[in-house]
Amino acid sequence: MCIVFVQRYPIRSNIGVRGRPPQLPETEDIMRPAVFILLLIALCAAAPATAQPVWVAAEQDHAISFEWQKPFLENNDGVKFFNSTFFFGYRVRTSEAMTFLVDLPFSNFSTDAVDEFILGNPYVGIALGGEDALISGDVGVRLPIADKEKGLAASYASITDIDRLEAFATEAVPAMGILRLHTGIPGTKLGVRLHTGPSILVYMDDRGDEIMDVYLKYGFLTQYEDENVLVQLGYSGVYTVRHQFDSLEDQGSSQIGLTVNADVGVGFWPGLLLRIPLDNHLGAGLDAVFGVNLMFVI
Repeated sequence: MCIVFVQRYPIRSNIGVRGRPPQLPETEDIMRPAVFILLLIALCAAAPATAQPVWVAAEQDHAISFEWQKPFLENNDGVKFFNSTFFFGYRVRTSEAMTFLVDLPFSNFSTDAVDEFILGNPYVGIALGGEDALISGDVGVRLPIADKEKGLAASYASITDIDRLEAFATEAVPAMGILRLHTGIPGTKLGVRLHTGPSILVYMDDRGDEIMDVYLKYGFLTQYEDENVLVQLGYSGVYTVRHQFDSLEDQGSSQIGLTVNADVGVGFWPGLLLRIPLDNHLGAGLDAVFGVNLMFVI
């Protein structure tokens, strides 16, 4: 038996058995671009948008990063071990309060009967705020190129990282807004990071009343930061705003996470990540997500 993911909403997935075809969203008319443009303008005026990873240090002026994330499922029968999600990123500071950002997500999903590879929605944007700024954020867009025909790979990737649920949304244009607060505790090496903000997916196909989905992202992380090490322990989640479900548990997804990064010399920061979901809304049968991240400070 192999596991099949069926994508209903960008952060929801169901599990079936081999031989049952994926129920991908129906495609009808293309939505008017003006809807997305107006929403993007409104959100960018209210708050910065995010593409930076929540669980990886991102204050370096000039760096290349690579993230590998592996979901572990309760039932892995027929699913290849190296099914994973990847993020390749680049950042360079262009001024004291501005940094240019790009990231490229991709994922593979392979079983005894299915073999899919999907290139996610690339991000291009700028980060606003200096290195020691109390409040910072990003402004940017994700280009909607994720292939709707790769629904299994997209669903598998979407359960991996709810903090970047827009990265593999198909037939939808993301409009995001997040503000971050980062402060240290005087006299210690401890710190706190908070973030919250909306995420809107405007659908490019006609789904009747389903012209968009609206989510609220949030997170609270504690940090221990030394010259050569960064440890983060915290909680993050996504709350579904537009759809109302019968129970509060079905209204969103949340997780706890732990990351450890260390400077091993020559500007190389490898790190490990572990996230554990706190509910079944994110992806039925998901036990944990393990990750390795590599950052090269140029």
